[in-house]
Amino acid sequence: MNEIYDELNSLFTKIIENKQSLTSFENLNYEELQQICDDSTQMTTIIDFNNYSIKYCNKSAYKFLGVTQDDITKLGFKYILKLVHPENMSIVQTFIKYFNDNSNHDKILSHTFYIKSKNGWEWTYACVKPVAFNENGSVKYLLGVGCSIDDLLKTKSQFKTLKKNLDFYEVNMDKYQQLTLREKEVLRLIAEEHTSKEIGTKLYISPLTVDTYRKNIIDKLDVRSSIGLVKYAMLFNIM
Repeated sequence: MNEIYDELNSLFTKIIENKQSLTSFENLNYEELQQICDDSTQMTTIIDFNNYSIKYCNKSAYKFLGVTQDDITKLGFKYILKLVHPENMSIVQTFIKYFNDNSNHDKILSHTFYIKSKNGWEWTYACVKPVAFNENGSVKYLLGVGCSIDDLLKTKSQFKTLKKNLDFYEVNMDKYQQLTLREKEVLRLIAEEHTSKEIGTKLYISPLTVDTYRKNIIDKLDVRSSIGLVKYAMLFNIM
């Protein structure tokens, strides 16, 4: 299990970077989006939401996919149908429905799916967000940032573990980000099985103060036991 968590840590780092790279973008023009793609070290793509096609990719994405801009432009939406595995095609419908909803225009949608790379079908993880809008307020362009996770999914059991932990990570990231630096420090020590007295000694605070931190952490993370705290500590890489 520890090996799985070690692999997940590297993936989660990429996910955090991908999401952070999308959070500050507002209504950008196409040239600005191209520059963002070219500057990114991750696979980054501009998606034309008006016709549901890929408008532009950076070098990392083209290299992974094994195609050129001309290949993608000629096929248009048909390339999306070729790119996404038939068993995952419902994801395309999910993205379209999600971003046609105005209340989701400032949100990031993430998903794990199977796509066609130059090496064959590979599992990937992508984060997508609207970054440009039409005059009527509908989405014009989406920016997608992704990474391959195929190396982590050698067996069915690994996939189930990864999917379960990714779901936990996605659902609970906002809760974890509410913690202060001191609360994260206390959480780490709790996960390492230190008592309140031992934590107090290490942090130069009273055991009563440690218990107050513990209660605040439990409230913020909405967990019921120390096991829940340990899971947060492991999956958010603070142990």
